[in-house]
Amino acid sequence: MSQNPQLPLDDSEVQAQLIDCLLASSTITYPWNPAEPATADYYLETDRHFNLDDWSDAEITQRSRSFFAQIQSCWANSPTPVLEISPLAALIEKFGARVPQQWLAQIAANVSDLATNQLEPIDRLVQSVQDLLPNWATEDLLVIARPYAYAMRGDTGVDNIDNIVRPLAWTELSELERAKLTIAIAQAAINH
Repeated sequence: MSQNPQLPLDDSEVQAQLIDCLLASSTITYPWNPAEPATADYYLETDRHFNLDDWSDAEITQRSRSFFAQIQSCWANSPTPVLEISPLAALIEKFGARVPQQWLAQIAANVSDLATNQLEPIDRLVQSVQDLLPNWATEDLLVIARPYAYAMRGDTGVDNIDNIVRPLAWTELSELERAKLTIAIAQAAINH
């Protein structure tokens, strides 16, 4: 297509040129690795055919804004898939290496069952772990759960599991550490 570069192209001509460019060079592979020596040659060759010397800065700015606005409108009109992972999958991803999966499954189920109850945050947290910690009195669990249910602003200590319990296998943790970890996991499930 030999056209005068001074004349502005209409949308159909631009689309036709774009389609021609995409279909014409099907044997040329795009250099994905910028460290390869052939990459520089590829870009030099493609830039040789692209000349903006005849365009003013204002025209380049206007056309690029128009181009990106059209691209944005294409994305805005297309539905974006929302990938939502289940609470159990989120718990397994975050804590699966440290806690038995059946424990995580029980926490996720308990949190899910209590989701619609209008309980105070601390009561919801304790009730979601109580059946997993039958040897603990409710009052003791309330004391352990208080920092999670009512975290102070800027207190990131309860967000990092290694600040709560030693980084050991589940079987090597003390009963207190297991209770703290269980409550921390329940809070993560509630937050999810």
